[in-house]
Amino acid sequence: MSVKSAYHHGDLRNALLEAADELLQESGLQGFTLRACARKAGVSHMAPKHHFKDVRGLLSAVAERGFARLVELLVAHLEQARGDLQEEMFATAAAYAEFALGNPEHFRIMFRSDLVGFDPQCPPPSVIDTFTELTNVILRQRGEPEITPAEMSSPKSAELVNDIIIGWSHVHGYAHLRLEGQLLMVPEEAHVQHMRTASQRLAQLIQSQSEP
Repeated sequence: MSVKSAYHHGDLRNALLEAADELLQESGLQGFTLRACARKAGVSHMAPKHHFKDVRGLLSAVAERGFARLVELLVAHLEQARGDLQEEMFATAAAYAEFALGNPEHFRIMFRSDLVGFDPQCPPPSVIDTFTELTNVILRQRGEPEITPAEMSSPKSAELVNDIIIGWSHVHGYAHLRLEGQLLMVPEEAHVQHMRTASQRLAQLIQSQSEP
């Protein structure tokens, strides 16, 4: 939904979020303000404060929508790889990288605690859903039952936590390094193969460590 159509339908909050998306795509975080979003949405400069209070509140809502888009992409990629554990690990990394490259400013904002004010004890559903998908990828590698979003806060074994950290570090790290142009040793056309090879090796490592 565009800024104009959202506002036309009386959804001022969504119109401001659409405006924020457009501003981030056009000029990035530099110069991002509530006034600029209000101007983009064609509303009073006081309107954003009613819904978001301040820039941190607006960016938190932007990040929440970013996680919703990320988990949607993760699910779509994983559905195509279902049943092949190594391919699932690659699909996770590929979806993560695709999101980061397609939404660079959103990706950067989503993981910055200085910009986003999520309650760590009660994060938004889209955040929980994202990490549930990531955790279930690891659980399937380990041959263990999947969990639901409601179970994300339950105690987990140290071994599982270690595997989650390794897996998340791989997919997030590759996406972040590629986004910031730090993988200069990798030719553009070789990224997919390197990501696939690294994902397969990681899957094999987790599976071998989990065997009885």
